[in-house]
Amino acid sequence: MRSHFIRRFSQFSWIAVLSLSLTLAVTGQSASSASMASGNEGKSTAKETDEVELALAAAGAGSAAEMKSRLFTHSITFFNAEFRAQAVAALPASLHKRRITQSKLLSRVETIFRQTLESHGRSGKLDLFLFQDDVPSATLWRGCVLVLSDGLADPLYDGELAGVIAHELGHSYFEDEMATAHRVKDARAMRVVELKCDAVAILSLKLLNYDPALYLRGLQRIQVIIKRKSLSSGIFQSHPELVARAQFSQRFIKSLG
Repeated sequence: MRSHFIRRFSQFSWIAVLSLSLTLAVTGQSASSASMASGNEGKSTAKETDEVELALAAAGAGSAAEMKSRLFTHSITFFNAEFRAQAVAALPASLHKRRITQSKLLSRVETIFRQTLESHGRSGKLDLFLFQDDVPSATLWRGCVLVLSDGLADPLYDGELAGVIAHELGHSYFEDEMATAHRVKDARAMRVVELKCDAVAILSLKLLNYDPALYLRGLQRIQVIIKRKSLSSGIFQSHPELVARAQFSQRFIKSLG
């Protein structure tokens, strides 16, 4: 699969593509995944169950504070304002032409973005780049710029959007792990990392006093949007299917108590 999203982002590094293009993560799911958007649970395959177990074991269990100390404190790189400005400048010109610099939507996204960064102790450490595109997409560019389309931000409720933003931040905690998996072309390991980033998203919502279940609801909402817009389909092998993400989310939320 290569959607027009991927072609437009051809200048991105591999980590930008793998961070989380929600277009790819939720487009073209199996029939069991599609049924989840209408409220059915669906069933995981043995492969998916194994990946869920690996991610849950890595995340561990305990209180929200214990989870935070375990998931949010991996060694990460903080980039100064100059580096972030250079990263923004390096985005494709096609995105700069469609950048949203003033709107009610931008104000709402900036507020949610700021609150999410605060919950991670990273206030002022990342920049936000919102652009016009009907395709729902989100990615962490060069580890310091969150690039979001209005096609993703506008239809999501605040808690759902906070979960997506937190998932992207989660990738900065597992960069080395993802880089290794990508280098050896281990799609299974990449999917496990995606689930661990889902754990970061769910925990972030709890810390922000949102219902943690909003993260999965956001993914389901995006799937419905993509289906309605008849966007390209296919399974991006480095992302778990939605049915596996639902199983992981439900069990991780339960482990939080």
